[in-house]
Amino acid sequence: MKHSALLKKQAEKYGSQQKALEHALECQENENNSKTISNLSPEVEMANRIIQLKLVCLVEKQGFKHLLDNLNMERYLAILNNEKLLQYDLEVYYQKPLKECSLKEIMDAIVVNAKAGNWFESLKYIDDGDHYTLTMTHDMGLNCSKINEVLFETLFKSYGAKINSTISDRTLFVKIYKNE
Repeated sequence: MKHSALLKKQAEKYGSQQKALEHALECQENENNSKTISNLSPEVEMANRIIQLKLVCLVEKQGFKHLLDNLNMERYLAILNNEKLLQYDLEVYYQKPLKECSLKEIMDAIVVNAKAGNWFESLKYIDDGDHYTLTMTHDMGLNCSKINEVLFETLFKSYGAKINSTISDRTLFVKIYKNE
């Protein structure tokens, strides 16, 4: 009885019982596909979604450090500021615009993205009440810290959250203030 009433209601919405059933089956299939993805670790899921970004190549970490050491930082930081790459990564990961994400979702995705990218030796964040504190250590040098500082500044500026960061050759500390 319950299902008959539901089918009748959906048939009115979709024009026929056949179309209502087709829509229901498609929704079920989409749900099954998303469950398959969600059974993966967050890092694997992020890596799978980032593949959609059409990465060019993978570079061994020490080789990448040498590239960073010889990079025209002023020019590269300007590019990062304009391109909003981290924002794009998170939108691909969550499949929704950045503004529709919660600050907690953004914090979680930063951790997952960083683990997938293998940039940091350690990375964590804690909820300090009125702000989050993001703490990262790495062995990639000051340019790595500068790059990530700009990535985070650009991301949180786009989101509308204020941040305060402190960097060194091996660390990056970022306070992300909640707008609640």
